[in-house]
Amino acid sequence: MATELVLSSSEIRGLCQRYLHQDVRSLDTGFDIISYQLKPTSDAPAGYLGSHFFLHVTVQLHDPEERKNLTFFSKAAPEGNGPRMEYLEDFGVFQKEISVYRDVLPELQEACAPVAPKCYYADKNLLVFENLADQGYRMGTGRDGLFNYRQLQCCLKTLAAMHAGSIIQEQRTGKKLPESHPKAVVENAYPSGVKPNHVRMVNFINACNVLKEFIKQIPKYESKLDYILDNFTQKMSFIFEAVKTSNVYQNTLIHGDLWANNIMFQYGKYGDTPFQCRIVDFQLARYAPPALDVLTVLTIPTSKQFRDQHLNELLAQYYSFMSEFLKRADLDIARFIPEKSFYESVEEFRSIGLIESCLFCHLVILPPSFTQKLTSSADGFSDFFSNRRIEICLEAFNSDELYRNRLVDMIQDFVDNFVLKEVQ
Repeated sequence: MATELVLSSSEIRGLCQRYLHQDVRSLDTGFDIISYQLKPTSDAPAGYLGSHFFLHVTVQLHDPEERKNLTFFSKAAPEGNGPRMEYLEDFGVFQKEISVYRDVLPELQEACAPVAPKCYYADKNLLVFENLADQGYRMGTGRDGLFNYRQLQCCLKTLAAMHAGSIIQEQRTGKKLPESHPKAVVENAYPSGVKPNHVRMVNFINACNVLKEFIKQIPKYESKLDYILDNFTQKMSFIFEAVKTSNVYQNTLIHGDLWANNIMFQYGKYGDTPFQCRIVDFQLARYAPPALDVLTVLTIPTSKQFRDQHLNELLAQYYSFMSEFLKRADLDIARFIPEKSFYESVEEFRSIGLIESCLFCHLVILPPSFTQKLTSSADGFSDFFSNRRIEICLEAFNSDELYRNRLVDMIQDFVDNFVLKEVQ
């Protein structure tokens, strides 16, 4: 099934020139465009905050005379689903991501190292990227969304490059990111000072209500259930404060949406050991302490058992990666993020990884049949985000063992350590 293409012929030519490393201002492109077409990546919808497509372009090169088939990965606003599009417009995700890819990441990556796919077009609620799959990149997990140790090392190295690149670029320009590119880091996921009927407040409260229904199903909490339910939402709401630009700790560009499907790994020719990764989907980017990203990527795609064994050593590895990237730019990490300050920020924001896990995972690890319903139709989307979220998630919780086990693992870690700890 093809879809209508919103790009003009000149825009198609420009992104091909960028792909072929040509000066976009040059009139002599050295190629002719034979055809182009935008097709969905599959028959099933992919992505909660956008629709995914392949852009296929056939070009005829002049020298040497050769016909090439180029494939780009594209992400667009979901046409034909009114409630979903209205939600995304209220959320402000596309304009933010366009600004990140167009205005922020090119200079940041030039300052440090590649962290995201190359973007060849960013405008009109449409993004066109290099197709990472052509280079051997793929997602790193099954439906459980769990990473292994080596995958997390790759994630942390790439995150360190992004955070360090943000600092390096600010040192070069003399401007903080919110000054130079405010649209890229405006807080849209957990905004402050909004009315109770704001789309993100409604979404947060609905999510907490789902999680409290799950808590009612966990036998160990029966004796303290009233206390937990009375205090749960208030403890979860710490995230609205935590994501603000800090007056205490160093701030950088942070991703803000680090669940498994937003990280793609490149693997060696032999075996399944990844040697690098790229981060995608910058729709929730913000300007805040990097510990928020680090804790999120070390929590959402891990179990409590894994964190108990490996969290401290992985935190140390991140700090080492960050130090090395800054050192390459002749900057001393102690000037920006002293080791003591880093671990203080980790301690202060330790609950954020679990809060994000609960808020993300009750949606993103739903059984595939549930996901298909909520993304493929206006009624399905409205049911989940407005009308029937508790009913839908409870059905998954009671019928799907993987979903139930993952949610119980993260809920118990949060409740035991950040809701009940004060009364134990």
